[in-house]
Amino acid sequence: MKFTIDPGTLREVPDEHDAWTQIGVAARMLGLLDLAEQALTKAFELRPSTAARLRLAHVYQWQGRFAEAHAEFARCADSGEIAGFVHQHWGKCYFDEGRFDEARAHFQRALDLRRGGDPALVESTRIALSAAEARSTG
Repeated sequence: MKFTIDPGTLREVPDEHDAWTQIGVAARMLGLLDLAEQALTKAFELRPSTAARLRLAHVYQWQGRFAEAHAEFARCADSGEIAGFVHQHWGKCYFDEGRFDEARAHFQRALDLRRGGDPALVESTRIALSAAEARSTG
């Protein structure tokens, strides 16, 4: 891992996008959401991309900052190859918020985009869609 030395603390600071991404994803999974936000923001600054924005949106979602998460997901919506991932995660955000009709719509869009693709991804979307349908009022 490439790093620089912080002149104030004399500690190593990662200066690679991939390192910050790994730190951010691991921190999110461990529930260290402030650290995850900081690391993934740095990763996005180093290499702006849809994937980096999507990871940051996921952190906002877990922090309960749904409006910010939705804004980031909306910026990612027309992302070509990874649009299925975007709609799957956007649906999960609505699901976490208790907005099951919107979640269902995004899961259905993800399923439409993923048809014929990776069977594991298709199955995860079907599971999510079923969960949203079970809770939906519409």
